[in-house]
Amino acid sequence: MYIAFEDISEHSDTVDVCIIGAGAAGISMAVTLAERGHRVLLCEGGDADYSERSQECYRGDVVGDPYIPLYGARLRHLGGSTNHWGGICRPLDRYDFNAKAAAIETAWPIGRDALAPYYSAAINMLGQEPTPADYLIPEAGLKRIYFSLGHPTRMKEKYAATLSDSATLACCLTANLVALESQDGKVTSATFSNYRGDYRKVQARYFVLACGGIENSRLLLWCNQQLNGQLIPQADTLGRYWMEHPHATVGKALIFEPAALGLDDEYNVFLSPTADAINTRQILNCGLRLHRMNAEATQELIDELAGQAPTLAGRVRVWQAQGRVIHGAVLRAAWEQEPRYDNRIELSDELDKLGVPRSRLVWRQSELDRRTIRESMLLLGEYLRNNEVGRLQLAPWLAATPVELPSEGELAGRHHMGGTRMSLNAEEGIVNADCRLFAQDNVYVAGSSVFASAGHANPTLTLVQLALRLCDHLESRLTPNGAGAAQPT
Repeated sequence: MYIAFEDISEHSDTVDVCIIGAGAAGISMAVTLAERGHRVLLCEGGDADYSERSQECYRGDVVGDPYIPLYGARLRHLGGSTNHWGGICRPLDRYDFNAKAAAIETAWPIGRDALAPYYSAAINMLGQEPTPADYLIPEAGLKRIYFSLGHPTRMKEKYAATLSDSATLACCLTANLVALESQDGKVTSATFSNYRGDYRKVQARYFVLACGGIENSRLLLWCNQQLNGQLIPQADTLGRYWMEHPHATVGKALIFEPAALGLDDEYNVFLSPTADAINTRQILNCGLRLHRMNAEATQELIDELAGQAPTLAGRVRVWQAQGRVIHGAVLRAAWEQEPRYDNRIELSDELDKLGVPRSRLVWRQSELDRRTIRESMLLLGEYLRNNEVGRLQLAPWLAATPVELPSEGELAGRHHMGGTRMSLNAEEGIVNADCRLFAQDNVYVAGSSVFASAGHANPTLTLVQLALRLCDHLESRLTPNGAGAAQPT
């Protein structure tokens, strides 16, 4: 059921879990816990639909490499950024949870097996289809991968009836977190403000912050500052190790043997380097996306080849005359970014309308980030050439030495990850393996801000898996029979 902001304090007297933020993670948790009979209060800072007064809170500065304006990178209303999500998802690779040879900081404190039990439930929650199994391309150092490309789920629409009718779930809109109170290692209350400047306090047994990959850091930085470091005493990594998935058009390919990559049957083919190739080439993970050209564009690519390699172009034309199928492909990519301490969310000196400091994003791509995309493309190019199944043409910016990343175009996937990093100890991160703040017994963080590393896959499926795993953990603490059965690590 929906409750008015004015009634939020009275309702909170019986709340088991207060979830702050109603995006993919927050709604997944709220619906799941309510279905299990727990009393949930879901607080969303935005309105039911897009509003300028809510979206304006996302304004902030960017320092470093060119990036999408923060104001437009995510959506701030009920359903969060699922309101413009494309529905593309796949789980992280098993080796994404391990330390990669090029960057030991990519290791998570949990492995993929910890999330595997929640895969089917997360797929169902998001209304997607399971992804087919990957398969290796022989002698390539590459594998053919798949994404779920189903109809994108709008969380507020899919769960509208539950949000409206559930007897144990209360949803309050325009409830913006502005402060926390903590005593003896527990948060005792959360203070919320609406856009009229009214304030209400909420008490709950447990609090879950699920406001997104920038907002989680911003709000914790602000609350910790107000509490003089009492919330997160070891805060050196708070806001740090922030990551994105750089995106770009990276080249073109002429494929002589389309069946070798699957372009005979499909217009879009997805590839990524194998674990061995990643470690041998000292790179991170990368997703290459081959988009098949039409006949006219393919012919233009063949004509262009004639000026660079006339002998090869002549062979291609003979093959065409013989009826051999040849395809051109545009290559786009999304690749893993190195988790770096210096990439971070900070608090600006400027305040938003709620009195909370705005975000400042400091974001720069590293030499390893550049090497990852270049070596991934060279890996594909070597396979095409060595096996005589095609040729690769790098985009001019990628062929340059040193690599000069594009300053316009896609730039990134709007995938905000890190900032409240999951780790084994408080010196290296903000939450433990159960997503709980190290210094607070009853405060958890949900969403991609807890990612220790990013892989190349879109983060939505993984963050919902984590959210459902957190539901089970909270269940063990909320139910009398489960009390003490699964203590935070």
